[in-house]
Amino acid sequence: MILSSEEVQIIIDCGYDKEDFCYVDEEGFIRLKNVNGICFFLRDNKCIIYSSRPQGCKFYPIIFDLDTNKAIVDPDCPLAVSISSKTISTFNKDLKKFIRKIMEERENSSEEKEF
Repeated sequence: MILSSEEVQIIIDCGYDKEDFCYVDEEGFIRLKNVNGICFFLRDNKCIIYSSRPQGCKFYPIIFDLDTNKAIVDPDCPLAVSISSKTISTFNKDLKKFIRKIMEERENSSEEKEF
């Protein structure tokens, strides 16, 4: 799950250390850590930061496909067949906005590293 820097700060404000729950991937995106294949914040099948969960978690299982430039259902999600195309299209605009924000942050972050 990709995180915005604002989301990272919100989670830090909940009392978690950045190094524990996220990392920067090889493409420069901040990502939520998984532990043994599950989200760092998932305990007993429940999100322990639910009220402060990242935007990507709120959208899930709808994700943004950069190749087609549109919202799709994560094919790995067991609930994929239950999500209507109307629901998917409802999220498209908000997902595009979120992706633009993340891309801008990544670009600004890489520019700052050059100085």
